[in-house]
Amino acid sequence: MEKVRKLVAEVFQIRESDITLETNMKDIDSWDSLTHMELIVSLEDEFGIEFTADEIMEMTDVAKIEKIVGEKTNGN
Repeated sequence: MEKVRKLVAEVFQIRESDITLETNMKDIDSWDSLTHMELIVSLEDEFGIEFTADEIMEMTDVAKIEKIVGEKTNGN
């Protein structure tokens, strides 16, 4: 999902072209607990959804983030 990758790039201040489905917390130095929550808020605002605590904890790589956002938005 292009919107998800764009938000990941913005929050973590990296190039969108550097993001793959496998990109995870260990790959991005700036991905810590604070920026993780910034990403969550950005995703919730962008897509008009809310995540559960369990979903937030699961969102450790781009593939999982896209999967959870897709489930919440019915793939839109």
